[in-house]
Amino acid sequence: MYTKTLSLPFIGTKRKMRSLYIGWLGLGIAIICASTSTTYAKMLTGSLSPLSLLFVSESIVLVFTILSFGLFPIMKELRKKGKNCILPLMLIGVTSSIIAPLLVFTGLQMSQAINAELYLRTYTIFLFLFASIFLREKITRTDIFALVCTFSGVVMVITQGFTTKFTPETSDLLIIFGALVYAIGGVIFKKKMHKLHPELILFVRSSIAIVFFLIVSPFIEHNLISELEIFPYEMLGALIGYGLIARFLYLFSFYESIERLPIHTVAMILPLITIGSLLFAHVMLGEHIAWYHIFGGLMIVIGSAVVQLTSKNFRAKYFRHLLRHSNRHHV
Repeated sequence: MYTKTLSLPFIGTKRKMRSLYIGWLGLGIAIICASTSTTYAKMLTGSLSPLSLLFVSESIVLVFTILSFGLFPIMKELRKKGKNCILPLMLIGVTSSIIAPLLVFTGLQMSQAINAELYLRTYTIFLFLFASIFLREKITRTDIFALVCTFSGVVMVITQGFTTKFTPETSDLLIIFGALVYAIGGVIFKKKMHKLHPELILFVRSSIAIVFFLIVSPFIEHNLISELEIFPYEMLGALIGYGLIARFLYLFSFYESIERLPIHTVAMILPLITIGSLLFAHVMLGEHIAWYHIFGGLMIVIGSAVVQLTSKNFRAKYFRHLLRHSNRHHV
């Protein structure tokens, strides 16, 4: 694995220059690939149930983790950990890999991809609030400014530019509750698992979700097999795009960039995924981008960028682990 520091292209060895170029290329590809995720997921909600989408998403994460780090090294590391890790890992798996994605995928069935992408950014608000309450982390004035920006952007979208009453639809609430549950998983990670290598957590998370899928599937009427039997051929492109581009290629490019670029550089640029997601939803789904989507999205991106720049996590020793654990591993 690589550990790189920031260096200008005209300073240093050719090896460092090459590593930086690969890092920037990987980051650009990661942003483009992640920007398609919500759109592809929305396209698939008409043909696959939330549970099936969960299985597809988690299976790809599991395959990526095994191919990248090896099954035996992961199992060896897990055996070294004490029993104290079992309960937190289980809680993270249940919250971040079962409850939260099922809520989000269910809400996405009834919501626009543009709105879903923006509502998911409330994760930042909930994570800050939970960290302040349960971890006793101090919230500064700058943090409050970032939270107000993010919250105002979400409210602007819900109220359609403050022209209607604040009455979220059921789909909106499901997605927002999904973001809340993701934040619970994030707080558990920060409290108990921040010293554990994130790939181990991804492996356990995905395994728990897949086991849950295998246990539940026989008891539901429309399982994955029956859905694939009637799966429309014209949606194969969306299925391949979601699995290969939005999930696998994104994860690969994201990990390449995070190993070669300074962590704060990656964290500052990743909020651009929100803007890219809006553009892809407009181009691929024909969803209308209203002015309040633009201004609300910009406020959310500004809030996210300020959070990454000023928060305690930004300077923390384990910020890299937190970013690997929590950054868009589902939608």
